[in-house]
Amino acid sequence: MMLPMGTIVTCCMIGGLLVAAFPTGSTILPRWFIRVVGSILLLAGLWNSLWHGLRHLGEFWGIAALVSGLVMILTALYLLIPDRLPGNLIKLKPLVLLSLLGFALLYAITIIRL
Repeated sequence: MMLPMGTIVTCCMIGGLLVAAFPTGSTILPRWFIRVVGSILLLAGLWNSLWHGLRHLGEFWGIAALVSGLVMILTALYLLIPDRLPGNLIKLKPLVLLSLLGFALLYAITIIRL
């Protein structure tokens, strides 16, 4: 039985997006939880971009996997090492999260339509 990786990646995107939407340094969520979500998002982003994306570069979903994987990795860095990121990358956070939302919607709508 194969894992439904599209569904798993979509859930990782949504979970990472929800946690990353909290302000950096927020005490609402425990630090261990943020690190767990960030680690899962990082692994899913690496799989999406390096495994699926690079193997299917000639297809729409290969390019979508590559780019969305990179956005997931960047979002994971916001969760895992926010204090070590350059200021320019911090300023891009709203755009990165908006991109992640767009990819999550693209994946979710496609899965729902299947």
